[in-house]
Amino acid sequence: MHASLPTSPTDAAAQIDWTANGIETELGWSLALMFHGYSRAGSVAVADVPGGPRGYQVLVAITTEEPTSQLALAHRLGIDKTAMTYIIDALETDALVERRPDLRDRRIRQVHPTEAGHALLRTARVALRTVEGALMGGLSADEQTQLRQLLAKAALGAGATAASLPDTNSDLNLPVPAPERSRRRPQPTTETETRP
Repeated sequence: MHASLPTSPTDAAAQIDWTANGIETELGWSLALMFHGYSRAGSVAVADVPGGPRGYQVLVAITTEEPTSQLALAHRLGIDKTAMTYIIDALETDALVERRPDLRDRRIRQVHPTEAGHALLRTARVALRTVEGALMGGLSADEQTQLRQLLAKAALGAGATAASLPDTNSDLNLPVPAPERSRRRPQPTTETETRP
């Protein structure tokens, strides 16, 4: 006989006996379940982006960080350089990105978003945030924000730990933690804004 299923994620969390050390208390189990749900629903949310979730990440990186080479971008996002070529090709075919020569080294091609790329990113981001809200439906808005912040913080530590383990650098394409690249740059103020 099966126990009745809880009616909401909040009810389910209330039923967890944290002292029993059951499977629900294991980080790996929780991460796997969240990742599976996120991967499936997130892929649907960004299906209009060439390259799917990886194409979406490329658009986020090139619209929020300083221009960079395709190879550096692949390294930053943990995407195989050959796969990155195909993703950029697909984005470029749909006029969402363009490759431009680096002004300091013309042998290097930087990846830049187009206006269409910015527009598609805005639409995809709304769809993805809707999916994320549904996946975290058992949490309050503040808890969702806190979870995002805690996961990002933990990911930075996990990335550094994984990169330091033997043989992982040659086996895996790990994303490169570089929060300084994603910092909001100050916007220039006009002369009238600085006057008292």
